Amino acid sequence: MSRDSKDRNRHETDTRRNPSWLGGFWRGTKSAAAVPFQAFPKEEVIEAARFIGSLLRLRGEGSQGKQGKFPLDPQGRFDLRALAFLQGMSASQLEASLVRRQRSTARAAYVAFGLGWLCFFGWVWRAYAVPWSATSLVQALEFLPFLIFFFAAAFRCALANFQLRTRRLAGAKEYLLTREAFWPR
Repeated sequence: MSRDSKDRNRHETDTRRNPSWLGGFWRGTKSAAAVPFQAFPKEEVIEAARFIGSLLRLRGEGSQGKQGKFPLDPQGRFDLRALAFLQGMSASQLEASLVRRQRSTARAAYVAFGLGWLCFFGWVWRAYAVPWSATSLVQALEFLPFLIFFFAAAFRCALANFQLRTRRLAGAKEYLLTREAFWPR
C-alpha cells in the first residue's frame, strides 16, 4: 500500500470520527424535530383525515347536484340522526366521533400553522445570513412552495374544523367572513 493511499484512508477515517459542526447541528436538529412527532397520535389523525376526505368528497358530489348522498336538515346543517344511521352508529357515538375529529383537526391546523411560521422564520434568517447570489435566489424561490404548503394545510384543517364545529358544510369564503370564532378549537 502506498503512502498516498494510507494518508487517504486515514483522512477518511478521521472525517467519519470527527464530523463537522454542521453535521452535528443537522443530527441535533433532526432529533429535536422528531420529538413532537413521536407523541403525535398518528392513528387518530389518519382516521380524522379519512373522515374529512369523505366529507370533502361528499361536498364535491353535493355541489354537482347529488346532494341526497349527504343528509342535511332544512337549515343546511348535518342531519346527525340520518348520518348516524348511514354510518351504522348511534347519534351519541357520531357526536363523540365528531368532537374527536374536531379536536384532531384543530391540533393539525395549529401544527401546520406553527411549522409554516417556523419555516418562514428560517427562510427569512437564511435570506438575511447568506450573501445573495443567483444560486441563493433560486434556493429561496424553491423553498417558497413549502411555506405555501404548510399555510394551505393549516387553512384546510381550520376549514374542516369550522365545518365540524358548526355542523354544516361551509365554503372557504364563508369561513373567512364568519362572525363566529375564527381560530380552530
